[in-house]
Amino acid sequence: MHVDIEGATRIARLAADFDWTWTVDDLDPFCSQAGWELVELRQGGGSIRTNFNVSRPKANVYRENRSMEYISILVTDLADDATPMTVVRPLLVEGFTNLDVALTALLGTATSAEPGPTAALRWDLPKAVITLNLSVSAIFLDLTSPGYQAWLDEPEPEYEDED
Repeated sequence: MHVDIEGATRIARLAADFDWTWTVDDLDPFCSQAGWELVELRQGGGSIRTNFNVSRPKANVYRENRSMEYISILVTDLADDATPMTVVRPLLVEGFTNLDVALTALLGTATSAEPGPTAALRWDLPKAVITLNLSVSAIFLDLTSPGYQAWLDEPEPEYEDED
């Protein structure tokens, strides 16, 4: 299983420095600077062809109207269903650890970390929230609008029971 550490760090650096408006108008200039191709933009999202050295070089865009919420980028090969998890899991964990080291060297200590089988590391930067996500079959790098992330982080309202 290949992990594109160089591609992930390059894109994290670009995302940290990019002059985001977090509208769909950002997609063409960001893709151009990244060397990517915007394949499709549709209501609710879109797809991007990346230049990462992985089995499925793609990213998905999630949006509402003209506002972009986040971009989720596949930074590893996608595990084959026929490959046993006993083989895949150690490779994913090793790749996640290597990406953690590379991104921490670039971005500093993560703002938050969630351990476990679907571990996540998050860097809250002024222009973008960058998250590294470990799934059961791959590793994703997400670039999220700080405004959207703040909305996600809001606690759920608590309702008092009315007797």
